Amino acid sequence: MSIIKQFSVVVLVLISFKCAIAQQTLETVVAKEGDGIIVMLRKEGIDVSKYYAQFLELNEDKLKNGSRLVLGETYRIPDAPDSFKNRGVSISVSDDRERPIFEGELATLRRKDSSLINTVYYLIEHNKTPKEGVSLGMARNLLQSGARVYLLESNVKDSLDLIDYVSVVNKKYLKHNGDYQRLMIIDNSDAIAKTKAEVTVYHYAERVESKRFADNILKVLGKNEINHESLDDYSKVFTDFKNIAFAKNILPPITFIDMDSKSDGEHKTIKVAADKKNITNLITNGILSDYTNTEFNDN
Repeated sequence: MSIIKQFSVVVLVLISFKCAIAQQTLETVVAKEGDGIIVMLRKEGIDVSKYYAQFLELNEDKLKNGSRLVLGETYRIPDAPDSFKNRGVSISVSDDRERPIFEGELATLRRKDSSLINTVYYLIEHNKTPKEGVSLGMARNLLQSGARVYLLESNVKDSLDLIDYVSVVNKKYLKHNGDYQRLMIIDNSDAIAKTKAEVTVYHYAERVESKRFADNILKVLGKNEINHESLDDYSKVFTDFKNIAFAKNILPPITFIDMDSKSDGEHKTIKVAADKKNITNLITNGILSDYTNTEFNDN
């Protein structure tokens, strides 16, 4: 056998071995009452039109009449890096445990557009669990526009400082290096329970992207009371040592939103209707505004 033929055989064997390993590591799901292929894929947060044919190929020997699932049968799920399951991840900072943000609810998500494709957002919300606050609604909005979202959570008993989030965020940032990435921290006390929320937006003074991120959110939140000349009156910088230390060590540009039921009297605040859906949509629109107004280098 010639060297070329031997090399070709080796390559084919390696490819076959790689494909076999890939299929062995695919997730599997058992068909339940009422499941069809479309329902099953949606439950896994997968784009049906994109992965339907691949599902048929992976499971052709287990389908009835070519496309019907058999109750109780186990089916392989296509590897879908762009699924809602893979793009929306909740991370427990205490133990690095990861799970889908919308585990058990993936079928409720629908891709609305691709306006935030190639973007990554890190969300941290203090003083509220995700279900009580606005971060969960923001994650849903961002995911449905094509973004990747990491929701960082910690157990209240752990009493973590912001600096404890640095390692987790920076690892993910390096993994997605080259994408547009932003970190948002929301301090939400009892504002959502009131009629009006007093909102203050902070940024890190030494990063232009942080200032621009904060300004674009401010413009949306205070569209009826802020003009270009008065923007700096509402845009605040970090002065607390811990916040500055965190901002210096974190890789993505950061913006901090403080929501309270009353003003401290020291800073100008934006009064926003304290409806959870309203605040969620306003902040999401500010995020979208920042991305669409950012100029990117070709290199």
